[in-house]
Amino acid sequence: MPVVTTALLDTRGLLCPGPLMETIRAMREVDTGQLLVVLSDDPGAQTDLALWAEKSGNELVSVVAQGGWDEITIRRVH
Repeated sequence: MPVVTTALLDTRGLLCPGPLMETIRAMREVDTGQLLVVLSDDPGAQTDLALWAEKSGNELVSVVAQGGWDEITIRRVH
């Protein structure tokens, strides 16, 4: 079974469009099949990152509320 590595991007404290722009930049460094976990306290980040993942052909794996911030996991598909 292949090992899936995970990268962590902490965008807490950044407001729109900061979390989205940082996610796009970080995804360039993630290999196909790997996960990027984005931490964000921007209320619009869930929607922005979900829409971006769909448009870019990547997979939104999960969104978990952590009490004041969200943990958003995206898998690089290509």
